[in-house]
Amino acid sequence: MSHGQAGIARRVTGYLGVFTRRRLRRRGYRESKAADRWSEDELRAYHDGRLAELVRFAAARIPFYRDLYARAGVDVARFGGTADLHHLPTITKADLLRHGEQMIRPGIPELRIARYTTGGSTGTIATLAGARGIASLEQGCIDALWDRVGVHRRDRMVTLRGALLDDGRALSQYDRAERRLTISTYHLNDGNVPQIVRLIDDYRPAWLHVYPSAATLLANILQRTGRRLSCPLRGVLCGSEAVYPWQVQLFAEVYGGRTYAHYGHGESALLGGWCENAQTYHFLPNHGYVELLDDQQQPISTPDVSGEITGTGYLNRVMPLIRYRTADYGAWDQPGGCPACGRHHQRLARIDGRIQEYLTLADGTRFPATNINALHGMFFALIYRFQFAQQQPGRALLRFVPAVEMTPERLAEIRAAFAYLPAMGLELEFQPVSEIPYTISGKQRVVVTS
Repeated sequence: MSHGQAGIARRVTGYLGVFTRRRLRRRGYRESKAADRWSEDELRAYHDGRLAELVRFAAARIPFYRDLYARAGVDVARFGGTADLHHLPTITKADLLRHGEQMIRPGIPELRIARYTTGGSTGTIATLAGARGIASLEQGCIDALWDRVGVHRRDRMVTLRGALLDDGRALSQYDRAERRLTISTYHLNDGNVPQIVRLIDDYRPAWLHVYPSAATLLANILQRTGRRLSCPLRGVLCGSEAVYPWQVQLFAEVYGGRTYAHYGHGESALLGGWCENAQTYHFLPNHGYVELLDDQQQPISTPDVSGEITGTGYLNRVMPLIRYRTADYGAWDQPGGCPACGRHHQRLARIDGRIQEYLTLADGTRFPATNINALHGMFFALIYRFQFAQQQPGRALLRFVPAVEMTPERLAEIRAAFAYLPAMGLELEFQPVSEIPYTISGKQRVVVTS
C-alpha cells in the first residue's frame, strides 16, 4: 500500500470511528430518555428480563461466572430476575484484581476491546474491558441526565477534575470538539487563582463540570481571596464523588446557578442523577439495576437505611459485572413514583460516600467524615485540603495544608471547632502538613487507614 493509500485508509478509519462514537452516544441518550416514560410494571418486567438474560449469558459464556455459580450451587436455568438476585454471590474489586482476565468473554478480537482502569480512589487500580465505544454509549446516558437541567450538547463547559495535563506542566487544555476547557486542580492555589479566574471568565462557560472536592477547593480560595467569576454560570455539574448539602449551599453562594449531581463509577455498573426537581438520585434502568446490601450482604428495602450500593450493569457484554459491590453507601428514598417528577426509576434519597470516607468511633460505629460539622465554614477559610488518618477505632489524625500562617491562636481555633468529637467517641490529633497527595485520578481521599 502506498503512502497515499495508507493516508486515505487512516482518514476513513477516523471518520468511521467518529461516526460510531456519535451513533452510540445518540443511542445512550435516546434509550435513557425513553425509559423516563416507563410505568412501574414496565420497569419491573424490563429488569426481570434483562437480569435473567444476562445471568444465563454470563454463566454460559464467561469462565469466571460459570465457576462462581457452580461453586455456589446456583441453577441459572431457574433464575427469574430481581426476586432471585439474592441467590447469586456478590463480587468486589478484589475479584477484578484477582480474576480480571477470566471475567472477559472469550473469543473477542483484541481490536474490538477497549481496556480502561478504575480511578484508583481506594488506592487499588483495576483494569477492566468493554466493547469499543462503551464510553460514548455511557456519555449519551449522562447527556440524558444533564438534559434534565437544560445542558445542551454544544454548551461551553469548564472541567475541574484533577487532570494531569501535559504530565503536570500545563494549567489548562482546550478540547475544540467537545467545547470544553479543562483546568488542572493540581495547580489550584492562591497564587494561581488570578490566572484561573481569567481563563474561566475569558472562556465564558455555561457550566462547571467538577469533582465536588475540586469545586469546593476553588470556591474556598475565591472566598478567601475576595475574588469572583464575572461570567454568569448556569450551574455546576458534579460527578464521581458524593455531594453534601453544605457544598450545594457553598456553590450557590460562590458560583451562582444551580447544582446538579450524578453518580457513576469507573466500573460502569450503575448510573444515576438527581431529579430535576429534587436532590434524589434516579438510576437509569437501561444502564443497570441497583441493590442496597447490609453488612451481611442481605438486601435492604427500608427507606433511609444506609447500605452498600451494589450494581448489575447492562451496557458491558465483554466484561459484565453482576452484583458488583461498589464500596459506596446510600439509602433508598420513599417507595412509589417520584413525587417531584413522576418517574418510577429506582431512587436513592442520598449517597453517603465511600466506605473509605467513614471514620470508626470508639464503639465501632461508622461515621461519615464529611458529616463532621467543623469541616465546613471557618475550617475551610484557613486550609487548602485535609485528610484523616485512622489506625484504630476512636482515634484519628487530622492532617491539613494551611492556607494562612498557622499561628498558635489559629490552631487553637481549629481545635476548639472539633472539641465536641470526644463525646461522640473520637479523639483527634492535628497536624499541619505541606502537601496531601491526590489519587491517580486527581481526587482527594478523605480518610486513609494505612
